[in-house]
Amino acid sequence: MTRGETPDPRHAYVEREAAHRVARDRSGWESRRLSTARVVTFLAAAGAWVLSDVLTGTPGGIAFGVALGLLIVFFALVSVHARVRRRRRVHEARRSLAEEGLLRLDRDWEGLDAILPEAERIREEVPADHPYAVDLDVCGRTSVVRLLGPVTSTRGRRVLRDWLLSPPRVEEARARREAAEELAPLLDLRMEVTVHGRLDAAPGPGGIERFLGWAAAGRDGVGTGLRWAAWVLPLSTLVLLLSTMNWGIPPFWVVPALAQLVLARRVGRRAASDFSAVALGSPALRAYVPQLRLLEGREWDAAALRRIGERLGAGDGAAHLALRRLSRLADMVESRRNMFYAVLAVALLADLHLAIRLDAWRGSWGARAVDWLDALGEWEALAALASPAHDHPEWTFPEWRTSGPPGVEARALGHPLLPPARCVGNEVTVGPPGTFLLVTGSNMSGKSTLLRALGANVILAGAGAPVCASYMALSPLRVRTCMRVEDSLAQGVSLFMAELLRVKQIVEAADAGEDGAPPVLYLLDEILHGTNTAERRVAARGVIRHLLGSGSVGAVSTHDLTLADAPDLERAAHAVHFRETVHETDGATRLTFDYTLRPGVATTRNALRLLEAVGLGGLELDGD
Repeated sequence: MTRGETPDPRHAYVEREAAHRVARDRSGWESRRLSTARVVTFLAAAGAWVLSDVLTGTPGGIAFGVALGLLIVFFALVSVHARVRRRRRVHEARRSLAEEGLLRLDRDWEGLDAILPEAERIREEVPADHPYAVDLDVCGRTSVVRLLGPVTSTRGRRVLRDWLLSPPRVEEARARREAAEELAPLLDLRMEVTVHGRLDAAPGPGGIERFLGWAAAGRDGVGTGLRWAAWVLPLSTLVLLLSTMNWGIPPFWVVPALAQLVLARRVGRRAASDFSAVALGSPALRAYVPQLRLLEGREWDAAALRRIGERLGAGDGAAHLALRRLSRLADMVESRRNMFYAVLAVALLADLHLAIRLDAWRGSWGARAVDWLDALGEWEALAALASPAHDHPEWTFPEWRTSGPPGVEARALGHPLLPPARCVGNEVTVGPPGTFLLVTGSNMSGKSTLLRALGANVILAGAGAPVCASYMALSPLRVRTCMRVEDSLAQGVSLFMAELLRVKQIVEAADAGEDGAPPVLYLLDEILHGTNTAERRVAARGVIRHLLGSGSVGAVSTHDLTLADAPDLERAAHAVHFRETVHETDGATRLTFDYTLRPGVATTRNALRLLEAVGLGGLELDGD
């Protein structure tokens, strides 16, 4: 089930990074020239204006005409300069995305973190008691989320996070896999959607949520009287004022003018909350409009992508057109900060006209706005799943098995967060129920990494992404891990107690499988090492026996080579091990590891060798 031949992803990123770097530099050069031209044109216009005043004493004549012409040229240059500067920002955003792609390929997490936009560097918070998020590096700087590619919207990041942190649903995973396969070769489209999401600074989650709350609230229903007043009062004031100025009639214009003043103040106070909500959403609207325009009207094969297209609409009902209208109204809301706006707010009842138009927009489109942005967030999350499919054509999409005994079977299984040059693939089989994978080996040989590789790939499969393997088949499983357990001084919990609480969660989850939930995939790394060896062995055997009887499947890593010596566990264990090679060079000890899985229980240990390797070989040890 590996995919066909695809273009070299590194070449694709290198080519785009170089092309957009050149285009960015060219736009920068144009920008500097235009900046100089603006200064020269403005100074020339000012000089011509002064010259006309010196020659004639009043503005006029040829010099004055030249000054006006130069001012027109100046404002034209301002407009052109703004477009060139934006074009430079676009090329820089595209170049940066290509560089990020190269950093992801190399697993340069520190370099990637340094160039990501601040909004995308936010550490996703996960509950401390989540059954696997911390152990499997789902979120954070070096994480599965970072591997999957850029997601600019808060809603998109939330969707992706939920897919990775929730139990798999096979039909949904298959639908997302189909979408990811279709999006994988569309690198330029995926990059362009991300570019527009980054160009305009999006508000924080509170800002966009407040805007969406306003949009979904429904129409206020501005009364007919106010709608008439919005036009009649300013017109009456103007007509009566002109009558007073031209024909000397009494100043009746004061009456509608005072009514306008009172009405403007009341409308300003009443609509302040609406204006604030729209203003908070304004930056996001500028990003969403071009993003949605790129996605609308496309013909998709994947059902998930077709559903997104249907939600975004087409023609006059297209989401981007409706949001563009609202974006223009949002620009008018922003203009209320101008000191001249206060005059318009009274003279033309500008706030009332704006409130009427916003209310009309909300009545027509507000209920759909939340769904549009949810659809965009879902598309971004699907595009993130497509990123490793493009970047790693040697990876595969997994095969789901909904019948037969539960378990996982994989070939060339590696850890997706390791640099490809250091990632060693192994053949791994977990299951059927009543058996467990027993992983032994010396320190630093790769036991913990194997368990994390297994867990990380299973959650990638559940999300609909490709996995770091040449082949993988699995059944629906709920992942549970016990790896990075820590004590807590604040809560008064020792290391051993923290491990017991984690193991209790795993046992309870395994027992819950009897209620129709998918079986548990347990990954236990050196469990219960917070107590003495004898009691640890007894307790660990008891936990494993219980899990074997629960219908769960899993893997256990240990240094204790006698853990599975009990006859029942020996029959249930599928033992594999890693080993090291010791090199003695000029009296120095050096250990190397090939990270290749071998059958059977480990036959070597290396703790004392490691003491020598770090320079502690001179210690007096028992048994010397």
